[in-house]
Parts: sequence; C-alpha cells; structure tokens
Amino acid sequence: MNKSIIENREYLFKEDGIHDTYLKDVKVFKTTNYEPKSPLIYDVCLLLVLQGKKVANLASNTLTFDCDNYLVVPTTLPLECETYASKEEPFICLLIDIDKQVMFEIMDLVKKQEIKQTKENNLGIFCDKVTSKIEDVTNKLLDVLESKEESNILGKAILKELFYRIAIGQNANFLHKMFLENNNEAKIARALKIIHTQCETNLDIPNLARQEDMSVSSFHTHFKKVTSHTPLQYIKKIRLTKAKDLIAKQNYQVVDAAYEMGYDSASQFSRDFKTYFGYPPKDVKPSFEEDSSS
Repeated sequence: MNKSIIENREYLFKEDGIHDTYLKDVKVFKTTNYEPKSPLIYDVCLLLVLQGKKVANLASNTLTFDCDNYLVVPTTLPLECETYASKEEPFICLLIDIDKQVMFEIMDLVKKQEIKQTKENNLGIFCDKVTSKIEDVTNKLLDVLESKEESNILGKAILKELFYRIAIGQNANFLHKMFLENNNEAKIARALKIIHTQCETNLDIPNLARQEDMSVSSFHTHFKKVTSHTPLQYIKKIRLTKAKDLIAKQNYQVVDAAYEMGYDSASQFSRDFKTYFGYPPKDVKPSFEEDSSS
C-alpha cells in the first residue's frame, strides 16, 4: 500500500484505539505503541494495513501483514499477534467484517478458472499481496469514509468490489472452500462459530461432529488442519482470551471471569491463564487492543 494513501486523511489520526466509521462493517484501529505478542480473537474479517506491521502466529504458522500484504480470517480463530508501531510511525489498519451473504454471491459468480488459480491451503487464515487493484479500491473506500452521505450511497458497492478482489487472490483457496456448504472446511467453520459463541458451556466434541455429519476422527483431523489446534486446545484458548478481555475491558474480577467462562475452579483458571499468557490474571492491565470477535 503506497504510504501516500493515508496523507491528508485526518480521521485516520485520532487517538490510539479502535474507531467506528460511517460504515458499520469498517473500523479503524490505531496504536502508537509496540505491542508484544499477545492473544486476540478474529472472526471472519479482512485487515488492510495502512501503516506499520503486525505479525500473527497460529501454533507454528507465522503470517506477516503490512502495507504490502493483507490478512484474511475466513473463520473464528485465536491468534497471537505482535504489533510494530511508534509515535513517529503509528500502526494504522482497517478492520473490515466480511459480509457472508455478499461473499456467497461472489463465490457463486466468480469464474471457475479463477478458483483453480488459487494455491492449495487448508489453514483457516491467509495473507495475500496488495495488488494495484486492491490499492485502488482501498483508496476509494478511504475517500467515501470521509462522508456519511457517500458511505451510505457508495460504501456497499466498494466493499463488494474489495471482497471480489480478495476472493480471486492467489492464496484464497480456503476462502472458497468455506463458502461451499458441504466442504469439510465449511463444516469446521460452522463448528468454530458454535464454539466461539458457546465456549463457556460444556461443549461436547462428539456432538459437534455429529451436527456436521462427520465422524469424531474426521472432525479432529480437519479441525487441526484448519486451526492448528485440537478442539480442546482451541476451546481453552478461546475461553482464556475471552476471560482476559472481560478483566481488561469490562473490569471483571478474576474469579467472576473464571466462572463466566465455564471454569469450576478459579485456581485452575489462574494456572491455565499463567501458562498461556505468562503472567497471572491479577496482573492484567486495561486494554484497547483491536478485537474483531463478535
């Protein structure tokens, strides 16, 4: 992304934090602080970096997204992210919720040869190159975000063009699979959504597999391909990350956050928390870090 894309756009240089725009599916995130690796939950979104760099880790997989590479998260995933930023050069990005209905329409219309050109990828997340066409549509999006009227009239069409551009990207193979109802990847994506919204309950893995008409062994195999985690590892990471958000963003007491996330024992919660984050839950500090979970 050419650095000039952010010049003279005052709304991109607000105080640190996450900010709404005139389009409900588009938010601006800015920070002037380097953020060491820390867990975040992303849910079906596109991240376009306008300045700075972020590195995301999913188990042993590392993805770097910056002005030259955007990040697509086609399903709910817990990532560990490191943000490179300073007062002189803040990290600024657009967080864009992917409209599933619009994406289904695009996948139905996109040419078959364009799907075949995408690289094979089973991991439920990918980075792709910012092409000149994606930069052009990003520029148009930034233009309309300066006006409520233009956002209301032109915003949806510009986002649809942007979603089309990422759908025909070189690494968008998983994105296509996710929007084919009977693909294993689509089944796992639906199970991930259930886990994400019901993680505090006593989730039954065999039952999740049955709901998607999969054997337990097949469910485990495809789940690990998509997330790099077993189902139980994934559920624990989601619970702990959401509990940290409750403490940091909603002022929950440690014991209340533990019980809210389905833990029967606050001491077990504290042990798991320290193992995952490297410090006890009582040391959690208030946070404004971006979070695209829903």
